[in-house]
Amino acid sequence: MRFEKKVLATDMVKCYAIGMVEAAGEKSFVVATEKDGPIRRFALDGTQRENVCDGPGGVMTVMQTPGRTDQLMSTYKFFSPNFGGDDAKIVTYTRQGDGSWKRQVLCDLPYVHRFGVLEGADGQKWLIACTIKSACREFKNDWKTPGAVYAAKLPENLEDYDQDHQLELTCIANCQLQNHGFYTAPDRSYALVGTAAGAFRYVPPASDGADWQIDCLVVQPTSDMCMVDLDGDGKEEMVTISTFHGDTLSVWHEGAEPDTYEKVWEDPLKRAFLHAIWSGKLAGEPCALLGNRKDGRDLLRLYHEDGEYRVEIIDHDCGPANVWAFEDGGIDHIIAANRETNEVALYAVHAE
Repeated sequence: MRFEKKVLATDMVKCYAIGMVEAAGEKSFVVATEKDGPIRRFALDGTQRENVCDGPGGVMTVMQTPGRTDQLMSTYKFFSPNFGGDDAKIVTYTRQGDGSWKRQVLCDLPYVHRFGVLEGADGQKWLIACTIKSACREFKNDWKTPGAVYAAKLPENLEDYDQDHQLELTCIANCQLQNHGFYTAPDRSYALVGTAAGAFRYVPPASDGADWQIDCLVVQPTSDMCMVDLDGDGKEEMVTISTFHGDTLSVWHEGAEPDTYEKVWEDPLKRAFLHAIWSGKLAGEPCALLGNRKDGRDLLRLYHEDGEYRVEIIDHDCGPANVWAFEDGGIDHIIAANRETNEVALYAVHAE
């Protein structure tokens, strides 16, 4: 494949989160900063639109509210897993008639890192939110207080909630050490959560009053993961990064027993601080996109060809924190939030 790079911004210091959105009658995407900075909206061709907000940043996750074309959901004021997450929240941004975006608090959730929206078999939408820790006040990399996973039925009208009237969350899994990775199935039927104990699948209640179904699929410290059928056998492999903010890229295939996975490949190269991850198809070929934030600071494509898993370097010395891909005008594109170089980049993908 051939990748044509276009730099969209160089002033988004520690740019981090990416979300696909539809707003103002057009498909677009937003990029947000980990530290102090904006959530900025871009047209699919990379043209800068308005800032959803100018700050304060601390955005680990940003996404469109399902069923809405005028509203985003975002983490707010999560500035660090070490210090600065006590005031973190999940907020909404609703686009007003004049093009501005109104922010309202959905719920307080200190150290909230990732979240998503799932849909039960009965059609009920659920917010699932993960905290990386429950507190951290003594020293860097203090993990004495593990995080947790929370859930709530997601109402239709999120504007009904604010700082004084918040959405009530229920803890569905506590003691989740280094609770970092999060993957939402394309059909929103389940989420994967990566922790120091492994990768867990969360399936929302199938009916009112039923329980969440939580299963451990991979027993290995997992920082991030995604699902994709790389080898084309009709079964999705799980691609994992380990350990926490780790250097090891692996592929796991379904085992002989239900809900078990066996490691079938491990990258012989160690890549420091692997972090960005996405899976899907580029130019019609299934792949996973990955990025690491130290040493080579590469944007990578993992794919399967001639019976082997292979890794291709798309870009070098950019340091992606997150990546996403989409199709526009018959051409696939990659968005990269290159945190280590304060750069937002758009890559057009061309089949060789």
